[in-house]
Amino acid sequence: MRFTPIYEALSIKAQKNSPPHIAFEELIESERIQKTAQMQIEPVRVVLLGSDKNSSAPLYSQRVQLAEMVITKNVETLHHATTQVASLPSQDANYTVASEGSTSWMSELPREQAHRLREANQRSEVLNQDWTSGTTWAEMAKDVLEKSGALKEQAPAASTNKVYVASTDANGQVRTRPSQAHVSVRDDGGNNNYKDYEATFASPEDEKRYLASIANKTETAGESAGSTTIASVDYDRFKGASTVADLPTFLRIQGPLEITGGLAVTNEHHIEVRRSDEGVLKELGKVDLTQGLYNIQVEGSTGTILARLVSKEGKIMGEGSFRLSQLAIAKGFNQGPKIKITPQPDFSGVTTSAYNPAVMDSAPANTRVTFVKGASEVLAKKDGLVAMDNVAKGSSTILRAAAPKHLQTASIIVSGQEFKAPLYPETMIAALQDIVSQQRATSFEGAPTIVWGKTSLDGKPVSGITVSVESDPSLQPVYFDQFMIPNPQLQATSENGIFAFVSVTPGFHSLLATRGDAIFGYQNVMVEEGSVALGDVEATMKFESVPMRVYDAFTGEGRAAQITMQSLSDELEVKDGLAMINLPQISRLGMMRVQPEGSDYVAARYIYNDKDAFVHLPLVHWSWLSAIKTYLKIDDAPSAGFIVGFVPDENFEVYLAGYDQFDARHIVYFDMQGRILQNRKGIAGGGFILYNVPEDTHEVVVVGERTQKIYSRVIPVDANSLSVLNFRE
Repeated sequence: MRFTPIYEALSIKAQKNSPPHIAFEELIESERIQKTAQMQIEPVRVVLLGSDKNSSAPLYSQRVQLAEMVITKNVETLHHATTQVASLPSQDANYTVASEGSTSWMSELPREQAHRLREANQRSEVLNQDWTSGTTWAEMAKDVLEKSGALKEQAPAASTNKVYVASTDANGQVRTRPSQAHVSVRDDGGNNNYKDYEATFASPEDEKRYLASIANKTETAGESAGSTTIASVDYDRFKGASTVADLPTFLRIQGPLEITGGLAVTNEHHIEVRRSDEGVLKELGKVDLTQGLYNIQVEGSTGTILARLVSKEGKIMGEGSFRLSQLAIAKGFNQGPKIKITPQPDFSGVTTSAYNPAVMDSAPANTRVTFVKGASEVLAKKDGLVAMDNVAKGSSTILRAAAPKHLQTASIIVSGQEFKAPLYPETMIAALQDIVSQQRATSFEGAPTIVWGKTSLDGKPVSGITVSVESDPSLQPVYFDQFMIPNPQLQATSENGIFAFVSVTPGFHSLLATRGDAIFGYQNVMVEEGSVALGDVEATMKFESVPMRVYDAFTGEGRAAQITMQSLSDELEVKDGLAMINLPQISRLGMMRVQPEGSDYVAARYIYNDKDAFVHLPLVHWSWLSAIKTYLKIDDAPSAGFIVGFVPDENFEVYLAGYDQFDARHIVYFDMQGRILQNRKGIAGGGFILYNVPEDTHEVVVVGERTQKIYSRVIPVDANSLSVLNFRE
């Protein structure tokens, strides 16, 4: 960095009647900077405020972001003089440690300390003074404070011979333990090992004074952090503590960080590490790029640690995370797992031929794949790879893949989870229909409508699984033996786990797989004429406990409800608005029905992902929906449904994919209090209502104003029913 002085004065002229808000520009006409060691800058011209600012002189600016500067200083050990005093005289005697003018004891001090002491003595002759008589410094200070009125006379406090110590850790945060003050400091070796010290209190008054001192410190820190969007510490937790046991406990987590998938950090990017708890970003961590480490101090052990690669425009280029529930949490320092930052989740996967289902085999020639009902159409590469970019995390869509002489393949996919979409030749499906029609002595007319799938446990095929279609129990499954031949004698899957359904009614269907009386898994499929719907049913041994909240959408108050989920075998009763549920760690679209207690709220259908870190279920009043409909004079459509969506992250617009003819007057935007917005766009924290949505399986698409990301949700709509969607990333 080079500093070039400017010796010319800068003149600013303004009229007396100019407004109080005066903004001025310094127009500097610079010569083109040559690649030399000096910079030539011409004198600054006088700029008249209020004059025409049109000038040919260009304005140059450059944003320089400096790395954080940390200055540390080790504690210096003081070596005391070894001169011993044999015996002390009585209190009446005048006594000094050394005779006047004697400085021989200073030779025993380190050179630097002795030099500092000699300089101090030259300035004030402090060594030659008699400190045993006269007024002490403390008495003189007290006298000055009393005269100034800063110190008021108080009743003498009861004497005590106890000493109380309070401290903070290396990061400036107060550390506590229940019923005791807890301090964590680094060891002398400078390692990341932490020692614990405890301080007890002789009386409740001492504890209150300790808490008051903490509240003052955190209040000052809170004011200094008030300019940031999200404070890293909940200062109200400190100020509201009535006992030391109420103080928050902080956990320090450190672990390796890796950037993969072709991502890189440049001066146009930065890495952000935060804790996210139920979608709310909280404490901010630090990253050491030279050592490849992340470090974060968090309060509590719930939520997820996120590491994101962010561009200067605020776009998330890549992300990695882990749940705190996966750690064996201990107080103080915790070793965290490696976080791999991979490219931002999109719709991506591979298309293959059903004859050669190996991952590396190429797709049929001229394979085309569409996402979001044709919003994106991609020609598959030779290796079968296809993708749609700029899709928000948690999005879902119906993938449709087609190739010459093959039936179309339809599959419900979610962003961030790579898919595999096999295409089935027309001759293969025709042979399947012929075999099944002969076995069942029936015929299949019209275009094929097939469901094809496989049962697996953590990626391995499972035998002995019974599969049914919940929406049409009359459909009989076809199970394939080890030779891939439909075998009517099989009543469950064989060792390859493959099954199929023939002549399925087009529409949205739910598959249920069981083993005996136990539920093995589920899958939702979209069946269309002339297509094969992929219905792989997966199960896993990995489960995570996640919070579920049922609450009023506009007040946030918890509400009681009965909930039916595809992931749970029994109906769930939520009494106070909060429940903990165990979900299998499989990325797939799931559905649930929420029946609120009482008649104030509307029963509705919600969608979720089994890999969600939390499940939020906002409830809305029927009176609110009908009042808006009446106010805007929206006509009734008996065979249509309603969709209500909540978008917390950014301003947005919404539309129904593939329904260009949908009436724009039936799209209503509202703010976070549920009030109608008139500008035909949604705002962050608000949402939308879609009235008179035709009965069908739809894809609701939200486009973020700032990021231009696509948030999409697949949702089946029934007549006179309500569907509620959350578009939190």
